Amino acid sequence: MSNDENRLPVINPPLEETDDPSCSSKVYISNEEASLLAELRGLREASIDVRRRLESAEGDERSALETRLEDLRRQREEVAERRERAFTRKMIMLGHLPPNHSVER
Repeated sequence: MSNDENRLPVINPPLEETDDPSCSSKVYISNEEASLLAELRGLREASIDVRRRLESAEGDERSALETRLEDLRRQREEVAERRERAFTRKMIMLGHLPPNHSVER
């Protein structure tokens, strides 16, 4: 007996996934969250590059790289806060939080 024989038939199979900022049974993060996570990964990769260059830097170049690293950390904090707000909005849409739960934009 195969696994397909144990499943109930699907009357109206879902259409192809769209780019709507919503969740489905197959996607556990919204498009907004995915975008913000990609931005966080980009900031992380940039900071790794800066830290690698910082190891061998001296003088003015070192201070410029340290300033750049601080900017990347600040940007990361801002994007992480935006991701948290996106998560909260998703939880409200899914009904896991009350509709009047505060979400800062």
